[in-house]
Amino acid sequence: MSADFTNFSERLRQARIAKNLSQRELSQLAGVPQSHISKIESNQVDLRLSSLVALAHALDLELALVPRQVMPAVHAISTQAIGHASPPLAGVAQQMSRLQDRLRALQVSLPALPELDAARKAFGALKALSLDESAIEQIRRISQALGRAAAKPETIAEATRQMTELNSRLAQLKPARAALSEPRPAYSLDEGND
Repeated sequence: MSADFTNFSERLRQARIAKNLSQRELSQLAGVPQSHISKIESNQVDLRLSSLVALAHALDLELALVPRQVMPAVHAISTQAIGHASPPLAGVAQQMSRLQDRLRALQVSLPALPELDAARKAFGALKALSLDESAIEQIRRISQALGRAAAKPETIAEATRQMTELNSRLAQLKPARAALSEPRPAYSLDEGND
C-alpha cells in the first residue's frame, strides 16, 4: 500500500477513537464487518468506496475530492476547526456524552428510521457550539426522550425539534456573548461622511 493510504487508514482509526467507538460498535453503525475495519486500520486491505462512505457516515465525516494543490489549506482549516473547539464544562460534557450514546444505540437498534439521520445532524450542530451549564437541563430532557424512542419512535422527532430549538437559542446568544468579550475599536469610519 502507498504511504498516502497508510496516512488515510490512520486518520480513520483516529476518527473512530475520537468518537469513543470500538471496531465492533463502528461495524454495527456502518454495516461494515469488524474484521474488514481491522484490516483497513492496519493497512492490510484496499478500501472499497462503499465501505469508505459507510464508515465516514458513521464517524460524522464528509468525503470530498479536492485539488491536490489546495490540500494544505484544507488540512489547516480542518485542524483549526478541531483545535479551536473549546472544551465543554464537565456536566455538559457528561450530558452530551449520554445523549450521543443514546443516539448511537438507536442507530444500532433502529437503523432504518429516517428520523435518526435528522437527529444525528441536529446533534452534530449542537455539539459544534460552546455549551454552558444553562443547557444541561434541556440536554437531559432530550436524552430522556431518546431513551424512550425504542418503544415510542415518534419521540425521535420531538428530541430533534428540541435539539434544533436549543441550537437556535444558543446561536442567537453567541453574538451577544462575543460582543461583550471582544474589544471595541477606538474609532470607526462612517461611510456617509467625507
